[in-house]
Amino acid sequence: MDLLTFVERAVPKVEFVTATCLVLGALALGPSAHAASGAPSLPRARFDDSRQLAGEPDAHAEAQAIAQRWAPVFAQETSGEHPERDRPLRIDFDGDWDATNDWSHLTAAAARSPAVVYDSTILSATHAFLTFTLFYPRDWASPVCVPYVCHDNDLEVALLVVDRRRADRPDGLVLVETKTHNRYLATPGGDVARAGALRPIIHAESQGHGLESVQRGEPNHVTDRTFVPAAASGPNDALQGAARETYELLSLHDTLWARRQPSATNGRLWQEGESGWLFYTGERAGRRGRVLGASMAGKEYPGGVRPPWALKATAERGDWFLDPAFATLERYARWFPAPPSLDYELNPYLDELSAECALDECAPAPPVPATFGSSPVALGFFISFGVTSRLRRRRRAR
Repeated sequence: MDLLTFVERAVPKVEFVTATCLVLGALALGPSAHAASGAPSLPRARFDDSRQLAGEPDAHAEAQAIAQRWAPVFAQETSGEHPERDRPLRIDFDGDWDATNDWSHLTAAAARSPAVVYDSTILSATHAFLTFTLFYPRDWASPVCVPYVCHDNDLEVALLVVDRRRADRPDGLVLVETKTHNRYLATPGGDVARAGALRPIIHAESQGHGLESVQRGEPNHVTDRTFVPAAASGPNDALQGAARETYELLSLHDTLWARRQPSATNGRLWQEGESGWLFYTGERAGRRGRVLGASMAGKEYPGGVRPPWALKATAERGDWFLDPAFATLERYARWFPAPPSLDYELNPYLDELSAECALDECAPAPPVPATFGSSPVALGFFISFGVTSRLRRRRRAR
């Protein structure tokens, strides 16, 4: 666990003054092992390429239908002064895929741009793993931004696990997992509040945009606007008292994933970041594919937000998105009514990486660089400065 993760997880339990001590303590202790929440670790089954089935047209059609059926409703806190900063937009909202100019290209006019959510569906023999990604050009704070509190570009993700055998029933939702800053928050499907019969309701913060499932019976979040899928209909798809807008679902595979190489957009979409480029080496799959961009580029404020395939919720970076059947079963086995299959019927991401190279065919992954940076004291100052901002963002009606 790197320094930023340590502080993000620790600071909700302490006061502002204590945060600096935590930073210095983390520097003294050094990196620690990541302990996944949920069920005990499972045996690491060998990944078998022969059991990865090519995606057939019927599988693609099923994947699209499940994504449309279960696409969440996002309850978005929105700044009254800068609504454009809290609006999920296309990554190329400014007409290009250059991530270094997104901060400066965001203007008030973007508040009228169409809202967009990127979707991805992976099918195992028993379950669908749906990832929904929201992009904001700025992760910001008020009244002032400083490095490591604000950063250029923001990608927020939510994972839904749906039982394919009950994909048209409310009890088909096994769990929802979101990422809010450096924490992964999971909720059993039966505890998640719904809009209509199926669609989960997910709350999105203003400024930092962290996502969290709304739980059944929970008091309403302070919400200015709800974004619902364009295919949704009926008053139950919007939260009471919040303005209702539709969002368009775009394919993550055909957009950002298609530009996953570090050289994309002449090297202006990705940067090396604190952990370097990603040489995906899955817990089950082993080394797969050519090098991947793992940190979005920026110019105004450092931070290097990660795409879904570069997240690290388990031991190996990337498994959360690229091998979701394994990653969810390892941590949340007790939430599955019956053991889920670990064999994929549709996983274009692993298929494409494997087609590039597999195991010994691939260039070996280099050592992971240290992540504490060149100035720990300065980093500690910036993180401590931002603690109150991060805590203040949790504006929820209790």
